[in-house]
Amino acid sequence: MNQILIIEDEEVIRRAVKRLLERNGYQVTEAGSVEEAQTRPLASFDLIISDVRLPGAPGTQIIETAAPVPVLIMTSYASIRSAVDAMKQGAIDYIAKPFDHDELLMVVERVIKQDRQLRQQEFLKSEMEKSYPVRGMVGECQAMLDVFRRIDKVAPTDATVLILGESGTGKELVARALHEKSQRSHAPFIVFNCAAVPESQVEIELFGPQDERESRRGGLLAKAHGGTLFMDEVGELSMAAQARLLRVLQGDDYSSQQETASSGPNIRIIAATHRDIRKLVQQQTFRSDLYFRLRVVEMTLPPLRERGSDIKSLAKFLLEKYCRQLNRSSLNLSRSALEAIRRYHWPGNVRELANTIERAVILCEGDPITPQLLAIDHHITTNRPVTDNPTDNLSLEEYFRHFVLDNQDHMTETELAKQLGISRKALWERRQRFGIPREKKGKK
Repeated sequence: MNQILIIEDEEVIRRAVKRLLERNGYQVTEAGSVEEAQTRPLASFDLIISDVRLPGAPGTQIIETAAPVPVLIMTSYASIRSAVDAMKQGAIDYIAKPFDHDELLMVVERVIKQDRQLRQQEFLKSEMEKSYPVRGMVGECQAMLDVFRRIDKVAPTDATVLILGESGTGKELVARALHEKSQRSHAPFIVFNCAAVPESQVEIELFGPQDERESRRGGLLAKAHGGTLFMDEVGELSMAAQARLLRVLQGDDYSSQQETASSGPNIRIIAATHRDIRKLVQQQTFRSDLYFRLRVVEMTLPPLRERGSDIKSLAKFLLEKYCRQLNRSSLNLSRSALEAIRRYHWPGNVRELANTIERAVILCEGDPITPQLLAIDHHITTNRPVTDNPTDNLSLEEYFRHFVLDNQDHMTETELAKQLGISRKALWERRQRFGIPREKKGKK
């Protein structure tokens, strides 16, 4: 039962309001002044209804004292000035006396409902932020901690961000975190997958049909007004669409009543791609000027195979998540299942791990979850390269030398590193250590 405190010095009005609220299921406490109200446990109330003019202190004084409990102001002096003053001081709303009973009940119900929803949202948000640095993201390895720090630093700005990483590494989660931690969090977060739309439709999706580009019903750029547009797989945009997008970023091409050509659209653009965008620029399939516009801030997400113990932490986190979503009692991963998860290469990264765990939860008929339920096929991919002439007797250094020298003429550094199951940085370090630096004339 919701508890309401009424602060009113006129006893007839106070008792009338109390009876009205009690008849409608509210528990009501009375006070004749702010001083008397302050002797009550203010934090225990769901709503405080206070008159403006009271003996001693004005009713608006209770607003700050009772925060975050919402305060509804009653006034016999219904004017714009009194309403504005009360709202400026933090009142949730105001109602003029004499008021209609139905009107008062409607306002009380709305205020309590809105406040309850707000508190629930704040509680869930605070609990999530306590558990994980970024909502929905789990990670304690150094690479992920660097990502979390970069998000906290970049989010409050309006800088354009380019997120790089393999498919399934969580690029959209990072984009959402940047939006939620920004000053645009109250505005729309619009997702546009550049690879999911036919090339002929890309411009229409972004800019709207030609006959609608002067209205708010235009494309996604108009719908994202005031908020964030997340362009996933931006490397798939055609050259024509790239040119239009570049003009938008420069503020030269945006048809909308809400913006002028000189100011550009009031949106923040976050782009992402799993492709080697630098290589696309070198191949002249992606505009270098657009690339530099998008990468004001660049963030690279590590693949799952390079995140060490994060893999097990993620597996356990996802297991708890899907048990809740699928209304299953708590399950555990067997030691052999955890070992299978650790040894697998995870080419689909976190998305593949999530799908694997969800399927296991659905199919599991007991506890714990076994490797058979995970259905991981270790033959699909491995972090060791497959060559035409296996050389099992070679040392690791000799194997590295043979593989790099045999393949560097037709493979990029990214491709070499991927086949060897290491990062580009590790590849470079081993080249230096083993004395086989890449010739400048070779492919980068």
